[in-house]
Amino acid sequence: MEVWKEYKKGMIPNGNYIARIVCGDADGLIIELNSTHSKIVLDFGPCDALRLCERKLVDTAMYDNTEKIKENKFTNVIYEVENGKFIEEVKLYSGGFLTEPQAKQYSIIAENICIDVIYRDEQANSFLKSIYTFN
Repeated sequence: MEVWKEYKKGMIPNGNYIARIVCGDADGLIIELNSTHSKIVLDFGPCDALRLCERKLVDTAMYDNTEKIKENKFTNVIYEVENGKFIEEVKLYSGGFLTEPQAKQYSIIAENICIDVIYRDEQANSFLKSIYTFN
């Protein structure tokens, strides 16, 4: 069963965020999250796997065990997911490439899109690059 943990709880300003994604060979994966009160920039660089889907799919069986964070309307916006379905599927097809313990699933639930990222370098190189707050 999936276990959802708020990423950097207390650091991430709660809000309703719209995501803008830049993804390519030169840039890797960069995600900007914008709300009326703040902007968050995430830079994963070259991540191992990426899944993008419509926000409405959060209410399907795509994710498990999200009842509590649904009640809060996903206001933390960034989550670390243990035992996630997505990472298990990626591990199955990676031929053992992503079996090391530092490979983790991170899910970003924005108002316009859901983003799942498999990233192996969080301990050495945090993908959270900046948080800006507006008055």
